[in-house]
Formats: sequence, structure tokens, C-alpha cells
Amino acid sequence: MSKRIQVYRTDSITVTFDPNICIHSAECLRGEPNVFDVNRPRWIRPELASPEKVAEVVRRCPSGALRYTLHAPESPAEPTTTQVVVEVRKNGPLVVSGPVRIEAHDGTLVCEQDRVALCRCGGSMRKPYCDGSHARIGFRDPA
Repeated sequence: MSKRIQVYRTDSITVTFDPNICIHSAECLRGEPNVFDVNRPRWIRPELASPEKVAEVVRRCPSGALRYTLHAPESPAEPTTTQVVVEVRKNGPLVVSGPVRIEAHDGTLVCEQDRVALCRCGGSMRKPYCDGSHARIGFRDPA
């Protein structure tokens, strides 16, 4: 069952979080712990840092679970690229950035976005997406 997308707004920025594709890499927690704190009921508080800083941290999210929109008219949206890059994370997922389109075996569109983390260990309960199972099952890259 899918979890709902969470939305956090200020006058300057909107941050969304899709728990269905988060791989719990904690880039956000390390990047700006005042804004991103899982020990609070409202765990994202974009008002606690500048919109530019929040956007910079959100762009580090390897799975694309975090997204942002800046509200100032002169503010750029999340950067886009036409180049596809596949990063093999050590003992972890494949992180694909660029214009990503995933289709099911029957051609049905699964997702279309600019970055995803795909399961490499076979243990994810949300295939094709990584769910962090690689850490739980002790997946290791071949030597």
C-alpha cells in the first residue's frame, strides 16, 4: 500500500517527500539537521534554513524522494540535464540521474523523473526501487 506524499511549505519554498521511494541514505539529515530531523513529528521544517540551503540539500537526495519548488519568480527550478548517469553505490543501489523513464514489462509507465535509486541486491520490497534492504541483508559488492 502506498504512503501519501508529504508536503512542507513556507512562503519561499515547498518541499515534498515521497516515503514510497526513500532509501534512507540520510543525505538530508547530514546536510541540514535543523531542517531534517526524524525525531520530530513534523520532521521537515524548511523555515529553519534559507530556501537556497534547503534546495541544495534536497538536490543531494539520491532517490528523488525529496523534491522542492522555490516560489520567488527569479528562482530556478531543480536543475535538469539530458545526460543519464548510473552510479553504482558501494554495497548499495544503482542511483540513476538524468531523464529517467521506467516502464513495466507490458509498456505501462512506472515513473518518469530525474533521479531514482534502483534495487541491486534483490531484497527490496518495492522493486524496482531500492528500499534500503541492502543494509539489512548485508549485501556486499563482489570483491
